[in-house]
Amino acid sequence: MRLSKLSGNSTRNKLLIAVAICSTAFAGQLTDNTLATGRNLFTTVPASLLAAGAASSFLAYKTEGPEGYCGFMPESPFSTLDRVDDFLFGKALPVSSAAIWIAGKATGSYDLEITGEELCRGLLYSYGLTWIVKISTERARPDGTGSGSFPSGHAAGASCTAVVLWHNYGARAGIPAAAVALYTCLSRVNLGRHFPSDILMGAAVGTACGIAASMVYEGPSTDGMSLSLSIDTEGRITPGLW
Repeated sequence: MRLSKLSGNSTRNKLLIAVAICSTAFAGQLTDNTLATGRNLFTTVPASLLAAGAASSFLAYKTEGPEGYCGFMPESPFSTLDRVDDFLFGKALPVSSAAIWIAGKATGSYDLEITGEELCRGLLYSYGLTWIVKISTERARPDGTGSGSFPSGHAAGASCTAVVLWHNYGARAGIPAAAVALYTCLSRVNLGRHFPSDILMGAAVGTACGIAASMVYEGPSTDGMSLSLSIDTEGRITPGLW
């Protein structure tokens, strides 16, 4: 049913109201999708991955020494690649994911928009879970730079990204992304930032969160309520709910 026409003579106020209505509708959908991602973590596949990650991480932990495995790969060219990877899957990853989302909305590209949203939701849970465990365990890093070693946030972010790209674009994007995620895991150990057990758990968390985020969308939805806006010849804006 269409809403009644807005009253008032200020075009600026009408525009602000229209923006507020759009923002509320969008925020509501985003909240629902984010909560659905969290619920999906308790379904069979994500929950099994988290359990497998915890078990394999524990087994690796029992065999590790306190010095880690820093420098197990040759210095050249991996020292340069490690620095690049550290940046790309550190601070740059959430910013890039948000940029993809915004670009998709701005250009009207559904695939790009959904990819960006899935990345943001998956990374939100990936980083959230790793942060909670980090502050709970306070495991010292192999290189002695502080605590927060377990689990690896870089491994979680890279693994989540690979899953989302595979889900949206298939093997042509998923296989290269998975290869990069694998290198990220090895790189974090090579840099002395993490133990193998940190990597195993981080990769499990990221993969599970990526799957949980991807499960929300199986295609464009035509069900439920949609929002429309119409502008007449006098500049009056009329929002409608259907």
